[in-house]
Amino acid sequence: MKEMIMVLSKADKAALGTVRCLPGLQAAEAEEFIWVRGIAAQENIDIRIRQLPGVHTYLLDADNHLFPPGALTPVGRLQLLNWVPLPAFITVELPVSALPGKINQQHTIRLVPSRQSQAGNALLTDLDTWKAYGEQAPLVRLQQTRFAVSANNKVLIIGSPLPALPGKEYVLQDTLLLPCGYEFDPPAISNLVIIRLDPSKEALLLFDSNGTWEKIPKTAFVYTTRSAIRFTKGGNYE
Repeated sequence: MKEMIMVLSKADKAALGTVRCLPGLQAAEAEEFIWVRGIAAQENIDIRIRQLPGVHTYLLDADNHLFPPGALTPVGRLQLLNWVPLPAFITVELPVSALPGKINQQHTIRLVPSRQSQAGNALLTDLDTWKAYGEQAPLVRLQQTRFAVSANNKVLIIGSPLPALPGKEYVLQDTLLLPCGYEFDPPAISNLVIIRLDPSKEALLLFDSNGTWEKIPKTAFVYTTRSAIRFTKGGNYE
């Protein structure tokens, strides 16, 4: 037995975003479940796989028999499924809300030129530029970043140092991404913005200098590898 099969509920599909860049993983849907294969049955299974909210876990033999861990008798056979690589099964995207950023109806969010200079640690660029960079950049530089891709092929890269690419730089402050050279007016409103727009802090809030904003789930970000960049096809996302 060389392969582990994990079964998840369809409701937990988003959890696969944490492992979509691990090599060799495939997924398929069957009824109310998602089946994941390509996991080598060994002691040092990646911690991100172990943390998945699996409903069932099986070991698969050469005849496609499914064995519960530690059991000698199979409980069934792996059915024929439409297997696809995990990066194609669960895509990453940066949702674009295009909503006016407001705390409430009385207080509109305003960004003004900052009184202090801060180096950017996030970059908004385009997918073609990012893919070209990913093919030739040193691996050690890629490993310092993570990224998300939107439906209109925009790429948000977070890390330090940032790649020297054309685009717009931002400063990450808690869960806020503000354009370099700008701050809220007044600056103390930052915590109120987070409490109002995303109190659970499950997303990053990216602001434009005109006060409009986008809410980007943290699960949309993946750690940067060459394969992660190659498999990303932002133009196919809704």
